[in-house]
Amino acid sequence: MKSMIASLAVMAIAAANPAAAEGDLSRANVIDVVIEMGSNDDGMYFKPDNYEFVTGQAYKLILTNVDEIKHELALNEMGERIFTRKIEATDADGNLITEVKGTIREVEVGPGKVVEWYFVPVQTTDDPVEIICGIPGHYEAGMHAMVTLR
Repeated sequence: MKSMIASLAVMAIAAANPAAAEGDLSRANVIDVVIEMGSNDDGMYFKPDNYEFVTGQAYKLILTNVDEIKHELALNEMGERIFTRKIEATDADGNLITEVKGTIREVEVGPGKVVEWYFVPVQTTDDPVEIICGIPGHYEAGMHAMVTLR
């Protein structure tokens, strides 16, 4: 009987606790952030070239390659400070081609293609960290950006 009363008390406290979160927070209120990958007369770029993400907030990076050659997004230190839920690639009709889960540090995006990277920052950075395109010559041509995790 005592264990039943204790169990009921614990359930009552849990039910009354307004701070308890429900559901999968990595799927709640996902914020879309587009990263355009391309080149022009001035060189290669990520556009925009400065990003800020908040720990605990779910994001969907929409990696959009507007170029005629492949590009890559390598997270470097940022990759150590996020939880990747998944990466998705779809065809032109929106049908799922692939879904990748687990620890991911870089993604190549083919010419004219789009890849979606779902993640949640879990650790802040003291200073901005750099994300790059690691394909030979692309970084030197200007394909890098800064990220701050708050």
